[in-house]
Amino acid sequence: MTAVDKSSEKNFPNEVKLLDAIYEDIIEAVHNEPDMNDIESMRLYIENSYRIFNRTIFRVVEIKNSLTKNEKLDSSTWNPPA
Repeated sequence: MTAVDKSSEKNFPNEVKLLDAIYEDIIEAVHNEPDMNDIESMRLYIENSYRIFNRTIFRVVEIKNSLTKNEKLDSSTWNPPA
């Protein structure tokens, strides 16, 4: 890599940590599938799934805000030549 490539490369350690946490939650939810014949375990599975979905939504919004907080909005207009 040249010096130009290194300066243009971005590193997002906080975002990667949040994405890893989301991944772990989703894997945990998938692997904890209950016995379909046990109503109580199904109820707990559904409650835990909703909790994980809500936490995932919060983390995704947090990642989005983190990525866009330093981004300057482009308020220029495009005026084509006459």
